[in-house]
Order: sequence, then C-alpha cells, then structure tokens
Amino acid sequence: MSHNPKSYTASRFTVFRQSWRDRFKGEHARANARLGYLRQPAGEGKIIWIKAGGSRDSVRLGVELMGAIRQKRLDVRLVLTFEEDYEDILEQRVAGMQKIGLGYGPCDVPRVVKRTLERLQPFGIVVVDSAFPENLARQAHDAGTHVIAFNTEPGRGQVEAAYPVDTAQQAAWQDAGTAGFVAEPADPHSLFVEAQVDTTLRSIVEGGEEREIWWWQGEADGAADFARAWRASPLADTGVLFVSADGAPDAGSGADLDISDWKRRALPAGSVVWVDDPKWFGAIASAANAGHLEQAEQATLWSALSGGSAISIKPGLSTLHASLAENLRQMDNNQAVLDLWSTYREAPMEGRRQGDVCRRLFWDERRKLQKTIDEFLQRIFDW
Repeated sequence: MSHNPKSYTASRFTVFRQSWRDRFKGEHARANARLGYLRQPAGEGKIIWIKAGGSRDSVRLGVELMGAIRQKRLDVRLVLTFEEDYEDILEQRVAGMQKIGLGYGPCDVPRVVKRTLERLQPFGIVVVDSAFPENLARQAHDAGTHVIAFNTEPGRGQVEAAYPVDTAQQAAWQDAGTAGFVAEPADPHSLFVEAQVDTTLRSIVEGGEEREIWWWQGEADGAADFARAWRASPLADTGVLFVSADGAPDAGSGADLDISDWKRRALPAGSVVWVDDPKWFGAIASAANAGHLEQAEQATLWSALSGGSAISIKPGLSTLHASLAENLRQMDNNQAVLDLWSTYREAPMEGRRQGDVCRRLFWDERRKLQKTIDEFLQRIFDW
C-alpha cells in the first residue's frame, strides 16, 4: 500500500477529502480514526500511545517498540496507531499480547487532536518514524503528557526526549532545542536483520563447481544495464550474479530467472538471478564474494553488512551514517564496481578483510542500538 502523507496533515480540507474517499471505499474505521474517534483498549492501567506513520519501517518499528515496552511494563495498556495497515507485520508480532489496541490513527487537526486525547487519555505518547505532529505535541505538552520522538524529525512542539536515527537527525534536534534529552543516534533497522551466516545458498549455487557469487542492489531501471555489463566481463566466466531493487519485485531486469522460481539447483556460470523476494537478502549477503549497493533501504543496507561479504556503496548512499561512509568502498559507476570485484576475485583475502569490516560495522550499530533501547525503556519504566 502506498502512503499518502497529506492524508494525515493538519489541513482541514485535505483531511475532509481523504475521509470522504475512505467512506466511499467502505473504509469507515479508517475515516473515523482519522477524525479522532478512537477507543481505549480493554483492561485496566494507564495508556501509552505509540503513534506510527504510514511506511512499513515505521509500523515495524512501532510494533517492535510496543513489544519491548510490554516486556518492561505489564501494568499499562498499549495503543498502536498507524497510517497504513500491514497485516504481515502486525499479526505475528502482536499474537498473545494482552491489554493492547491496534488501528488507524488520527490526523493532526487541533480539534481532532483534542478529541483523541480526551478519548484515549494517554499518559505517554511515542511518535515513531513519521511526520512530527505539532498540534498533538503542543496539546500533550500542555496537558502534562509525556511525549517521546523516536526516529522522527523535530517540529515546533516540545518533547521530553528524542531518539534520532542518524547524525543528521541528531543535529536537527540539537539545533531545534525542543527536546529535553537527545540520545546518541542509532538505527533500529539493524535490529530487523537476522544476523547469521548461511552457507547453504553458496553450496547449492556451486553444485560442486567453482563459482563466485556477486550481488548488485539498486534502482530497477539500472539493474539491466549492470547485468549486461557484468555478462560482458570476465567475471561471468565463473560467476553468478544476483540483482535486486527495493520495492520492485517484478522488474525482471533481463535476468535468466526469478529467485522465487528457482528450483534450488546448481546455476551455470554467467547466470543472472532476479531477487524478487527480499527475504533472500540475508542469505545472499552471507554467500556473496562481494556486493554493491547503488540504492538501498536502511533494512537492506544492514542486511547486506551483516552477511560478512565485501560490500561497496554508491557515493552519498551513507551520508547519514558517517562510520559507513568512512569504512566502505565507494564506487560511482558500473565499471568501477566490476573492477573492484575483479580485484577481489584475484585477491580473495582482500575481499574477506573488507567483509570483516562490514560485519564489524553492523555489530557496532547493534550495540549502539541496544544501549539506546535500554535508555528508552528505562525512561518509560520511570514514568
């Protein structure tokens, strides 16, 4: 589902128009929620409201934080609202949780905010990876309600604490001066990655033959160009190429087959496989001799680094993560990537050393994130 950020703004006209469209499509619950007609979850205890946005990452982070808070505090009721419903993310993570409420959230029109706060009566609000709700922050602050911003850019409202995703967001909060506490930056997308070394993919692809495995990730439009360049290089003589693009499962890219159709048989040298399911990223990152990220969502970036392969990036891809930009090889065109891979093929120890660097960067981020989560949970416990 696509996210329309305008549908949750403070513009009365936009909210009215979007609510009308929802009702026309039969989505009455969403329309009611956008106007602040929310209900408290069953049970007893104070309410902590986790307000996620419309992206998959935002909803994923919101439900993960809800689970972490539940483990820390069994006495409270938890409400998670979102702007898009991702059942595959939510269902498996909320199963068995007690005293919770899930559903679409309200817009940031002042009157709607007032109605929402009166109905929910939260004693704490966590805004997660979404547009900063300035009217909500202002009214909650005036009411003495705790407000935390997690991976969210600052607005004009005050918050008790801000937990930035990267150095740029940290600097924005420090410049704004609207947070009582600004944490060290840490990227929660690293938490979503299953950090494990999987040798199964390599053994199946090789089938007893000598094979190098390469991975290119970027924009769908550029995948075919890179595949052609790779096929024309000596790397194709003994290698297999996996190509992928975030959010483009059906792009094709001139590949020989989609990974979803692969019969788990050995692949001949020169094969190009289109990765139409991101669940394979971790296995590919573990099996690859090297990979290159031309463009990647944050979760894909950390998945690539966790595998221990030699990962290079397009210049500018990691400007928000200074340690990555300083430690990863940066290649600005297809030929530079192929030349680097050729170097790794001739000197595999160099590739393994760079792979160790990538994996260390991943675990460094994991440790930073755990420290951030611990501080966040302790703050909520102290409420």
